[in-house]
This record gives sequence, C-alpha cells and structure tokens, in this order.
Amino acid sequence: MNLGELRPGMEELDLAVTIISLEKPREIETHRGKKHTLVDGKVRDDMTSRELTVWNETISELESVKPGDKVKLINCFISSFKGVLSVNVGRDSRIEKL
Repeated sequence: MNLGELRPGMEELDLAVTIISLEKPREIETHRGKKHTLVDGKVRDDMTSRELTVWNETISELESVKPGDKVKLINCFISSFKGVLSVNVGRDSRIEKL
C-alpha cells in the first residue's frame, strides 16, 4: 500500500517509507488531562508524502534514524487532524531501518 491510498481510521498497517524530517520531542496534554510526548515529522514513498507522528515510548526507536533513511513502519495507524492525514506510530508499533 502506498501513502496516497491511506484513509483516516486505517489500522495495523506496515509501510515502507523514507524519512523526510523529524522534529524535536514535544509534550501535549489531551482534553482529558493525559500527557503525551510526540515527535512530528514527514515521510514519503515514491508518489506521496504524509505527516508522521511518533508517540511516547516508541520515540526511542528513532535514535538510529535520520532524515533520508528508509524505514518500515510496522503496525501503524492513520488519523486526520484539521484535514491533514498523519501516519501514527504508537505503543504497539515498531520502526525498522531498511
């Protein structure tokens, strides 16, 4: 599956992508008061680019990854915020450098 075929709500996806950018970790607080640490970035495949959000404990898997690296995002899910699709790497996801 390529990034152009993604739709909000899709889950348990494995995607091969190239990292375009990674921001520094930041903390957010949900409307219910729960705090999370996120790393935002951008990924691309041969045709499309999409936003990337790496959540909490999965951030440690980014230590060996830099922009330009090809990675496999395992068991990720897709969300939409303000009309922008994002590939999410959460607690049950993994990042493997290719």
